[in-house]
Amino acid sequence: MDTTGVGSTGPGTAPAGPRTADRKRLKDHLISWATGAPLKGAPGPGVQTLVLSDAAHVPAVVAAGLVGPSTLLLAPDDGTGVPAPAVGYEGSLTEPGDELSNGQDFFLQTHSYASSPYMTVFGPTVVRLTDRPDFEAYLADADRALTDGVFPDFLLTSSVVLADAGALGGSHHPADGPSVRLYADPDGYVSTTPTGAVLGTVDDSLDTLTRRFAELGPDEAALGAVVPQDIRDQALRSRPFLPRYLKAITAMRILMAHGRTGLKVSGFGARLTPELAGAAADLDDAALPLVVHGDSGTYMVISGRLFAVRRETARALECLLAAPERVTALVPAAELDVLDELLAQHGVRLNPLQAVAA
Repeated sequence: MDTTGVGSTGPGTAPAGPRTADRKRLKDHLISWATGAPLKGAPGPGVQTLVLSDAAHVPAVVAAGLVGPSTLLLAPDDGTGVPAPAVGYEGSLTEPGDELSNGQDFFLQTHSYASSPYMTVFGPTVVRLTDRPDFEAYLADADRALTDGVFPDFLLTSSVVLADAGALGGSHHPADGPSVRLYADPDGYVSTTPTGAVLGTVDDSLDTLTRRFAELGPDEAALGAVVPQDIRDQALRSRPFLPRYLKAITAMRILMAHGRTGLKVSGFGARLTPELAGAAADLDDAALPLVVHGDSGTYMVISGRLFAVRRETARALECLLAAPERVTALVPAAELDVLDELLAQHGVRLNPLQAVAA
């Protein structure tokens, strides 16, 4: 991702007034800010993306050392400009149903999770859990996908990003934290996300905020202001399939963006192999490969990468995951050899008697 363009250059180096970020840079930073995935490139001093709810806090975050040469510092612009080195924005990144604009050619919508099925997506959109009903709606959608194979249409739209999926059963990026993203509310309290637990204030240093983040953990830092930790932990523990559910959504989004139709995911209310119709899948291990099949092809997700494969190879993997004790009766030995070679190329070993990701 491009991290060049308008950056912070320190206090007082430019007059207050309209400052802009090019469309790609703004989009890259805001996706990183919503998901916790850091931007590419060597990290520098300061936060990669820092969003303020009040431009009056610009001097404080600069004085605290939160703003570095490559930081994108965003502050609301009421039409009179924002203090340097901030970039002004119009609208909101936190209010469901609102949108952020750079005043030129970029718009980013924010939807609450529960309202998303009823909203029209016009462009880049962040879907965020904003309260307990949103969390319950997310869990209900995941449960329905597991039993019926029906995934939420809005999450399969290529322009939609689910915020903070790592706190919803997905994988946190190991670099996520205050050095990647911060949000300051109107009162100057700072968190990594608008829905996360408070880490400190706009006067605190990055080291102080990072220590607090480490104490809380990434889940609480992302969603602590929305769902109590004990409730979230219990819900996720009772649904060990959630990591694979989120991986399935990612794979389907990619395939649908390339025109693939009729997509189904093995173990989520569907089977490619008729003999496995009643078999329970091993969905507890997020590292295991996924099988996706549609009207015009079959695919595997292996170690985070998506591949088109022969139908026979996909069936072999499905059998190995869902019914390892029956695999030799369902799959020709030659096809298992082909599968084993393919998986080995990506560092995955599956034992016919016990599927284990290496």
